[in-house]
Amino acid sequence: MDITAIIQAAKLGRARNDAQVDTCAVFAAALYDVLSTQEIPCQMIAAVKKGLGAWAHAVVEVGGRYYDSMGEFSTGIYRARAKIHPKVDLEIEYRPDYRSECYESEFDELHAFYVKMLKNAMRVPATAKTG
Repeated sequence: MDITAIIQAAKLGRARNDAQVDTCAVFAAALYDVLSTQEIPCQMIAAVKKGLGAWAHAVVEVGGRYYDSMGEFSTGIYRARAKIHPKVDLEIEYRPDYRSECYESEFDELHAFYVKMLKNAMRVPATAKTG
């Protein structure tokens, strides 16, 4: 299963960008829930940037790879997305997280939207146009 293709095929609109900053935990929980219902072994992870400008980003680990609302996530991919020069020190640590602590109930509707769009994307044939 190509998880990146499913994520990218999901019609999330502006919510995709929101899931990069403000609602990453809600998206990660939805992705985790969808994959779990398909019996795909996965785990919630907190990607934590250390040092100046520290931050945390919720992702889902499947088979040693990490995923967020843009698709696959790694230090190298983040470096390219953020246009960080190769000589700039960047340290991201991946720590286990817990599904039960992802978000508050006020985000239940957004979570349901993410789940619906991810499930719909899973039904799209691989040859279909994504966008």
